[in-house]
Amino acid sequence: MRNITTALLAVIIFGIGSVAPAETIILKNGAFVEGDITIQTSTTIRIKTRFGERSFSRKDIEQVIESVAEGESGVDKFSELPAAHKSVLNAQALYDLKKYDEALQRLEPLRDYQENKAIRTRVDWLIIEINERLGHWGEARKLLEAKKESGSPPERIRAKAHLDIFEVNPDYDLRFVGEKPAREFIRDEATRNRAKEKDSLRDAEIMTLALEEYCEQLLVADKLSVKAFGAKLKPQATYDAVKKASGSGDFVTILPYIGELKSAEAALLKAQAILGDYGSAYELDLLRTELAHLLAVGERLLQELFSASPETYNPPADPRSGQLTPEGRREWQRRCDAFLEQAEPLTRLVKYMLKRAELYPLKLEELHDLLADWDERLAQTTRAIKKARDRTRA
Repeated sequence: MRNITTALLAVIIFGIGSVAPAETIILKNGAFVEGDITIQTSTTIRIKTRFGERSFSRKDIEQVIESVAEGESGVDKFSELPAAHKSVLNAQALYDLKKYDEALQRLEPLRDYQENKAIRTRVDWLIIEINERLGHWGEARKLLEAKKESGSPPERIRAKAHLDIFEVNPDYDLRFVGEKPAREFIRDEATRNRAKEKDSLRDAEIMTLALEEYCEQLLVADKLSVKAFGAKLKPQATYDAVKKASGSGDFVTILPYIGELKSAEAALLKAQAILGDYGSAYELDLLRTELAHLLAVGERLLQELFSASPETYNPPADPRSGQLTPEGRREWQRRCDAFLEQAEPLTRLVKYMLKRAELYPLKLEELHDLLADWDERLAQTTRAIKKARDRTRA
């Protein structure tokens, strides 16, 4: 049967007796992440991607496009969606079945749709990709040029990637990305042979391979290897900076390497704008490198802090009454104040590290548990020192 019923589309979309597509988080910076949402709170959404589990603050999220939770009726839930959302999901289901002409027909009523920015963006790019799959290169180029000219910043990056690939492959096969021959990044011989055929970029798998290589070259061109970032980290400089990080304000601003980290993350966002969650493995390695560096600094500060604990000091006291002498009490309070002051920057460092580790709660679970233990120890100790600061007896 040529036409697909709404019920069958719901089966395809929501995975009743089939494989459900990933849920999608669209970020305000234009990037998007696909996977399975595992936890949602009023402030945070956690999603499991093929690279691991990540957390995002709701304030950074433009929209969440969810599938139906396990056990719910996909057909019933589908009927409750807004009409535009249903049309996009129908079109996506048809696209996944390689029914490109029918998918394009489903999107036709949304050509002028403007109510929801995220849906508008998804419609536009689905139309572009359908035209690529159909080999309608003239139409695809026209739409890509429009995005490159007037799209959002991430869309301009994404459009340029497609157009750059077309530019070096005028027969719309895949022989080069940039100046790199396809034989150097396509390992499978059968896929390599398929890529040489005219119009091979119509194949979604071949186009994805091209875009992955484009992203890889983007990161290399910006000289953003994890090794290069790690080489720029100076433990003494970070130690000195953290020691001064008392009071309030954004902790990030005191880190001496933050410029290099932001540059790396900015380039990564370019890659993710082109190809969804591309680079998440790189991002995880980058995060691990930063946290390993901070862990060494934190261990040094923690050792120094507890070696200076006022609890190791026995203040002078009157042997008959057990009362601290005035001098003993002053020295005890001075040591307590010094400890509390010394604990403050370390506490801020640990909380920063905890927040960073929570981006990948499963991949960094062991480190997160260690940091949580540090955080609790610091909290308990500072509470005890504050309580004991004004004691009067030995």
